[in-house]
Amino acid sequence: MRRSHFEDYIMKTTVMVVAVIGLLAPGTGCKPSNRVTFKPALVSIDPGAGWRSMDVPAQPPACSPRLMSPMGMINAVVLDADDIDLKKAADKFQTSFASTGKAIPDSFKQEDFTTESGLRGIHLSYTGQSAKSTTPDMRSHSFITQARPGRYVSISYITSPDVESGAVLEAIRKTLRVE
Repeated sequence: MRRSHFEDYIMKTTVMVVAVIGLLAPGTGCKPSNRVTFKPALVSIDPGAGWRSMDVPAQPPACSPRLMSPMGMINAVVLDADDIDLKKAADKFQTSFASTGKAIPDSFKQEDFTTESGLRGIHLSYTGQSAKSTTPDMRSHSFITQARPGRYVSISYITSPDVESGAVLEAIRKTLRVE
């Protein structure tokens, strides 16, 4: 039996559509998620690929998990419940860092940020120096936000000045959200 021109046309068109969909599908699929939720703070971030999740005891103020990579460490902390607003929570957190004697006093910086989901917070950063070093050997970035009324949390990225990553900072700034 011989096929008609119409049947040939339908067959070729079908093959072409299937081929185009097969070529486009991998490029239009969802990107893999690396989202991590910190408990009991119930905030999450997507720091990108390459972070190893380490379960640690979730005993406030510490949260679990802790993320590790060659670029540093990311962890979450629940701040004291007596903080009444975001600015006071950030100031109190800064005071606690300054009191350790390891933070370089004039390196503190606070700046407002807003995530892609609309969550507002304060990015507190500073440079530190350990007792065994003659030069600054630590950078700390804390993204402080309100997780629930009266409950503030900090997602902290701790690294060395040599490997500090703007991409990691931007990933936290963009993807931090309350779960």
